[in-house]
Amino acid sequence: MLARQKQEIDVAGVGEVVKAALVGVLLVLLGGCAAMSEQECLSTDWYERGVADGRAGHPSGRIDSYREACAGVEVRPDIALWQQGREAGLEEFCQLPLAVERGLNGYSYSRVCNDPNYDRLYHSARALGDVRDQIESIDAQFSAREQDLLYNKKLSDQQRQQLAIEIRNLDRQRDRARDDRGDAERQLDRLRDELGV
Repeated sequence: MLARQKQEIDVAGVGEVVKAALVGVLLVLLGGCAAMSEQECLSTDWYERGVADGRAGHPSGRIDSYREACAGVEVRPDIALWQQGREAGLEEFCQLPLAVERGLNGYSYSRVCNDPNYDRLYHSARALGDVRDQIESIDAQFSAREQDLLYNKKLSDQQRQQLAIEIRNLDRQRDRARDDRGDAERQLDRLRDELGV
């Protein structure tokens, strides 16, 4: 998961709506878990807060965290304005190309989009992203063991045999994962073709 968060997202050629939604997602990742400070409670524009939450794909229960955070300064969130803003933000978030991007990059999804095709695309892309990560992990383990076997002169014969066994097992796992990746790529391609994404 950390490897995915460190990846740069290339948004060249992606529509403005998708770019805005990706920016919202990145801001949420960078912003941490705090819902809002007491100072923000006093000065927030609840419509704009709702738009930001919609763009980030937050579920409707997010308003409860604002209620709790703002109770100390006796501010009550304007739920109607927040919900209107969130709906506007969700229109941007729930674009089908974003489902693919979010799935491939392993982001979570709270099932906030009404279009069932968003769910289908997200889960198909997520399956592909997960198997790509699995291959990356296996490659790293394979490489580390291979380097150890080749260059660590302090290994006993028994340790060398064990490493050789682990390398063979990892090679078989990688072959299976590559087959899974091919299946996941074909499934996502078919779905994208079907939906015109």
